[in-house]
Amino acid sequence: MLEFAKSEPFTLGVEVELQIVDRETHELSPKAPQLLHRWSGPATVQPEIFQSMIELSTGVCRDAAHAEADLRATAERLLPIAKGLGVRFIATGTHPTARYTERKLFPADRYHGLIARNQWIARRLQIFGLHVHIGMENPEVAIAIQNELLHDLALLLAVSTSSPFWEGDPTGLASSRVTVFEALPTGGSPQLVHDWNEFCELVETLTKAEAITSLKDLWWDIRPSPRYGTIEIRICDGLATLRETADIVALAQALAKRAGARVAAGQGRTFPPMWRVRENKWRASRHGMDAELVIVNDGTHAPARKYLARTLDELVADGHLDGTSRHTAHLRGIAEGAPTSSERQRAVYAATNSLSEVARSVAEEFEEDVLSRGASL
Repeated sequence: MLEFAKSEPFTLGVEVELQIVDRETHELSPKAPQLLHRWSGPATVQPEIFQSMIELSTGVCRDAAHAEADLRATAERLLPIAKGLGVRFIATGTHPTARYTERKLFPADRYHGLIARNQWIARRLQIFGLHVHIGMENPEVAIAIQNELLHDLALLLAVSTSSPFWEGDPTGLASSRVTVFEALPTGGSPQLVHDWNEFCELVETLTKAEAITSLKDLWWDIRPSPRYGTIEIRICDGLATLRETADIVALAQALAKRAGARVAAGQGRTFPPMWRVRENKWRASRHGMDAELVIVNDGTHAPARKYLARTLDELVADGHLDGTSRHTAHLRGIAEGAPTSSERQRAVYAATNSLSEVARSVAEEFEEDVLSRGASL
């Protein structure tokens, strides 16, 4: 049976995948090896599958504010290095014009193996996400909370949507990124399991079948991470700014705390039917915060913004979310109509008819947010 590491319940670890772009053209630039060579800080900057991306990660954090401060400390040290190499960063789910055929693979055995097995499907992985690890008391609680959070994943996706363009095409989707993951044989919505033993049996079977080589090959929207003693929420698009990243992290942590309270009280909800999980994911991907999310198994649905507002009210009332925090204020702003990144990008494109301007705008959003320590936006 898989060993599940000890962790403090509901502590956080956050991973942010960044695009590396040329400072002048704002096209993806394969400068990860040079950036990593010049980086002399802690192991909070890591390579990813392509040389035009890197990942920033935090240590173990108490809350969203702590995670944001950790990410900012890394980003502030990284920006001057990037500037010296003639590049900057974009943090959204896709680049508006980049073509996957032009990407250079980072030289690592895992990435070569991934391409060898999945071919064209894996070569298209020029996508960028936010991953939120949440500490769990034990593996049984982890599975129970993961199952409870299946009801909430579409809302997290809708709030985070930031990938409306793909290879120069206005896709009509708020998140095109998640559709790329759906093509992976072990990607997308998780396999439903009832307990830790069933999960371990599934992993053993998939390994024996050579469907996976490690748990990293489970590209699920949410999955247990035994190495860290966490569950990992992976459905979210990358957010344009670290401030917005922290807002989503605060929401994810609050939803996990609510799920934990329900599980502890024996009030956990039953599995939502898979049609509802997939339909809501599709609606969030297609429409973002304009989606009508199915909230009851009989087909009852509600506008995502109203559903977010109601969810925030419940989380605050139950003590799982600080009603006075700026994260909550920003989330309430979205519920009341403030634009997500996908909506802002579409507005720039509508005003300029230029995807290069879209790329420039999101690069500036990220850089200005880091330099102003979150005071902008």
